[in-house]
Amino acid sequence: MSNVPATDARAAARVSVFAHLAGIALVPTVCALAERHVFKALTASASGIAFEELLADTRANPGYLRVALRLLASAGWLNQHGRAGRITAYSLTDVGRRSLELGLDTYREVVEFLPRAAAFEEYLFGGSDEALVSSLSHLVRRSRGGWGLDALAGRDPLALEVVSRIISHVDGILIGPAMVALARGRVLERLQAGPTEVDALPGNPRSLTLVFELLESWGWVIRQADTVALTDAGQHTARIASAYGVTVSYLPMFSMLPTLLFGNARVPRVDEQGFELFVNRAMNVWGSGGAHHTYFSKVDEIVGEIFNRPLHLQPKGICDVGCGDGTFLEHLYAVVRERTLRGQELHREPLTMIGVDFNKVAQRVTRRTLRQAGIPTFHVIHGDVLRPAQLASDLEKLNIDSHDLLHIRSFLDHNRPWARLSNYTPGSRTARTTGAFAYLGDEIAADELEENLVRHLRRWAPYIGKFGLIVLELHTLPPEVTAEHFERTPAMAYDATHGYSDQYLVEASVFMACAQEAGLRPDRRFAARFPPSDLATVTLNFLTVPQE
Repeated sequence: MSNVPATDARAAARVSVFAHLAGIALVPTVCALAERHVFKALTASASGIAFEELLADTRANPGYLRVALRLLASAGWLNQHGRAGRITAYSLTDVGRRSLELGLDTYREVVEFLPRAAAFEEYLFGGSDEALVSSLSHLVRRSRGGWGLDALAGRDPLALEVVSRIISHVDGILIGPAMVALARGRVLERLQAGPTEVDALPGNPRSLTLVFELLESWGWVIRQADTVALTDAGQHTARIASAYGVTVSYLPMFSMLPTLLFGNARVPRVDEQGFELFVNRAMNVWGSGGAHHTYFSKVDEIVGEIFNRPLHLQPKGICDVGCGDGTFLEHLYAVVRERTLRGQELHREPLTMIGVDFNKVAQRVTRRTLRQAGIPTFHVIHGDVLRPAQLASDLEKLNIDSHDLLHIRSFLDHNRPWARLSNYTPGSRTARTTGAFAYLGDEIAADELEENLVRHLRRWAPYIGKFGLIVLELHTLPPEVTAEHFERTPAMAYDATHGYSDQYLVEASVFMACAQEAGLRPDRRFAARFPPSDLATVTLNFLTVPQE
């Protein structure tokens, strides 16, 4: 048994995961920028180069170039010159220069593995793994040898630190998809129960053996003959393996970065059958669901307070816009039934659960979820988070008043479809967010993004005034904060996956300021941040409309 305290071991596991996630975002970004000589331009100018000059030289799509450069600032590679919402120029830091000198060739070596990494599960558990074995075996050998980088670093402290980061980044391209495949294939579950022979595990033995060689170099498994076992560090990492899921689900998009940055940014995001081309949606849902139990417990407190009020002061139902697979609604119904006054009165005061989603598949799955949960009164309908008035009208056709509902949504507002603003003069408000925003390659100015968010939330205010809105939301961090605390936050991965896929993360403080400007007020009793510090990338708020 290890003598490392459990809290330290858990923290170490998170540090490793965050570094790997950063690598999945950073490696393809760096390689795409290098291919268009962005770093040559940055290296040639000690004082910095104007964004407009970079744009003209590379003929990049401005929105995605902004996302990429901001990502490098969050990695500590670039300094941004200007102010929030108006960054005008960029310059390389010492960390950036050394990272390019020591790591660019290695980044290029591993980025070619991305297409196979995106199909890792198919190779690992499918009929043939020849293609995976041929490329993975070489990369695992390189990884176990530290990618040959230690000799380049010498004794220079900065170089040693940079090399350590580079190794984590390139290993992340291999370990991230491997851990997701092992978790989703229930291999990690088997290993958590105890040592197991490789041949007894599901999956192709040759590929599994290579994966275990890789994990052994990180101290996560021990191999003896044909048996493999998780170490204490491996046990901790296995418990949070789902944290890899969301970032790994975007590997198809990361494989497309050269096109997004410098080609046709309007390439289709879905195929003719409606299948998403940029993200593995099933994996994405699995990965995001891994953390939801943490948030659910805080939501339960709000729901408990509301449904323990006198019956005539309670909502008639709960409406979840962006209901996904319906599990959030199923959970909330169980909370009301088992823990509240309303639960004791459901026979005479039934609770109507309403799932709303834009996606037909999500609607179908939600119906099945609620039906199998034995929920007697529910509706599942089409709806758009941008159109609360239309939702209210559609509910009225079901004899349901939108004002009589408790509204909830989770991680949806940042993923709202983009719509250009009418009657807005660019620059008429001062942006507070440091974010970089794009729509099909075009740049969205930060001030316009904030105005868009305010208007979006303001449209909802008339419909949530009676019982409020519970909202879970994802956020970015200022690049300088991420760079200083890169070992303690997954913000780089969030910024990349969401920035390149036209989603709009703002800081927690900016989101709350926009909500208040829209006339919404948070109930401070229930506000929560995850983690509970200035590094919060997820918030929970119960928003209400003050009554006159």
